Amino acid sequence: MTRSLEQSTLAPGLILGAGVEIPDDAEIDPYVTIHSGVVLGANVKIGQGAILGRPQRLDANSRSPWRPDGEPTVIGADCIIGSGVVVVAGARVGERSLLADCSLVREGAVVGDEVMVGRGALVSHSTVVGNGTRIQNDAIVSRGARVAENVMIGPRVVILSNTTVGHDHRRQSSPGVRICRRARIGTGAILCPPAEIGEEAVVGAGALVRKDVPARTVVVGAPARFLRNVRDDELLDETD
Repeated sequence: MTRSLEQSTLAPGLILGAGVEIPDDAEIDPYVTIHSGVVLGANVKIGQGAILGRPQRLDANSRSPWRPDGEPTVIGADCIIGSGVVVVAGARVGERSLLADCSLVREGAVVGDEVMVGRGALVSHSTVVGNGTRIQNDAIVSRGARVAENVMIGPRVVILSNTTVGHDHRRQSSPGVRICRRARIGTGAILCPPAEIGEEAVVGAGALVRKDVPARTVVVGAPARFLRNVRDDELLDETD
């Protein structure tokens, strides 16, 4: 299905799909493209060159599921969308969230309220990211991951969806990585499915996690191993 795009006079170089409505208080930088089906909340800010609601595109050998055409793409009120951001059709981004420059949110992803997705980070298809979570620069959150509220994911963390480099087709239906609320994942860590990271657990920088990490546990190394328990004074405060 061809989706018509037309030049708009609302901002320099702005390209809009049919039926897109721009809130009166939106701030839109030059050369933004917004496809049909995008719903923008009030007071959104959209950086230069961002593409919202881009149609799904899969290579010939992809095993990713096709999404129905015309799915709405929702950008919540007070969101900040950085320059060069791509949000694929069918994704949903909650209120007051920030998608930093050059980040990618794929089809079917659900990003909660007050989430930060860092520069160059990927939130892949069919993932869920809870309210208040922070995903730092260049992190990869792969297919099917479930990330709860107020999680911290450090720079260059890789959350895998498959440990066979795609060779074992049967593994495509395996559960994704689950990260429970207020867990902290250190820089460069690699998490393999179907591992679950428990509530308030800490994964050290560069760790390779291949099995569950219990709540309030610190693990380090490759493969990850128990280091100690999280002390009471290290727990995240309710207001953090």
